[in-house]
Amino acid sequence: MLWLQLILAGSLFGLHASDGAPTAPEIPPQQPLARRVLIPTWELVVPVLPNSTPILEQNGPDSVVLMTEASKSPRWLGTIRVVQLNAQSFASATQSYIDGYATSEKNKGHAFLIDSDRSIDSNLGVARAVWALSASPTSQLESLQDAMVGLLFVPFGEAACILGEFKVAAALGDAKRAECEEVMRGCIGPTPESLAQDRAEQLEEGGRVLEAARGKLADFAHTPRWYRHLRRREGGSPQDFGVTVTWASYGPPPSSLATETKRQGLHVHQQTLTGLGTTEPYSEHFDGWVQDDLGFETFGLNWTKGESVWKSDGAASGLFERSSTSTEYILSAGDLKTAAKHQRVFNGLPTATLPMSLRLLTGKLLNQAKISGQQIRWYAPILSSEDVALTARRDQVESLKKGTRVTWTPRQGEPSTVDEFDANGVLQRRIFPDESEMVLTDYGSLLQAWRVAGLPTELLQEGKSRYVKP
Repeated sequence: MLWLQLILAGSLFGLHASDGAPTAPEIPPQQPLARRVLIPTWELVVPVLPNSTPILEQNGPDSVVLMTEASKSPRWLGTIRVVQLNAQSFASATQSYIDGYATSEKNKGHAFLIDSDRSIDSNLGVARAVWALSASPTSQLESLQDAMVGLLFVPFGEAACILGEFKVAAALGDAKRAECEEVMRGCIGPTPESLAQDRAEQLEEGGRVLEAARGKLADFAHTPRWYRHLRRREGGSPQDFGVTVTWASYGPPPSSLATETKRQGLHVHQQTLTGLGTTEPYSEHFDGWVQDDLGFETFGLNWTKGESVWKSDGAASGLFERSSTSTEYILSAGDLKTAAKHQRVFNGLPTATLPMSLRLLTGKLLNQAKISGQQIRWYAPILSSEDVALTARRDQVESLKKGTRVTWTPRQGEPSTVDEFDANGVLQRRIFPDESEMVLTDYGSLLQAWRVAGLPTELLQEGKSRYVKP
């Protein structure tokens, strides 16, 4: 039972990407600006001031780029974010913000004396730059007094603007103020209106991909596929540290749906064990069934990680139902050690709702729909002991000579995972955000690799004999 004890655990690969501020590759500077930060919610690229430490604080649409001089005694700081105009014109909304800012400062007993208020050109239209002298210290820089405060507004479509707030030591003069304005001039991104339209079209395309699979899930059945989990050592050589095996069969619904439907569907099983040879072994067991017309799905998931590898840490489940009049997805997850549980019900979902059971079979979905190169989106669950969500996953699809590459993010702002499929839509390789890989192999080669690596081959042998049944 060693395999079962280890395998009853884990959260889904690709569903637990770590948070972080994705920084785009360096670009040739127009001025001294050589770096940029992406606000992923808006796909807005923000240049970075020289000699700064940029940070992205992300909280949905309220993401903020923070910049501070890289010094023990910084002399300037800035924040850039997107704000809604709330049906006001650009002129009236910016004036209202300036008036409110000035009133707030004066109520605190701080001076706020406008020095200049003028229009400047930007990549997104005519912007407004207001600079004022203030004696206001800040919580970040309590020693920064007699500062120039810059409120810089760049139009961002019809209903929003990009707001830059800068506090600059007066002694830095016009040169630093000009750099701040150059940052705002260089902001680049699609307008919120065009972004919303693009996302709607991508979801529509995701729905079309799933629609093409209706009635064809028998084609998705497959014998066991074994994947090596590899990471690179410091010298560059690969190191085995785990295994994933998955298989699928076509047949009647599980007993839990016997009274709901008699239609055939796809049974999908996935077992994973990683972290071997480390202090953090990790495992998962997934069983799911999705009806042939995608009208029903049910699945269960158990995971274990860390020192508690001999016990099940958490579990999740889902029940999806689509009819001609309604759509409902019930998702739940919990920590079995603390008894914490999360459950959410999603109603009225779009066609582009990706079944959990098909998450390693998206290459086959793309093949059936003849998708070879574009962006698509679909809604996909994210489950853990701390979170239950249904987010819009984005897939960038590229054609390869003998297959397809898909670069996907489970939700806005998270690092990407890369899947490579062959010409038949079979997953050959997955590259995770931490640069570890999952590579298709066969059982004999995997067994030999584990022997060489000194890993417990009895786990593979027991798993193959007890649980891997086509």
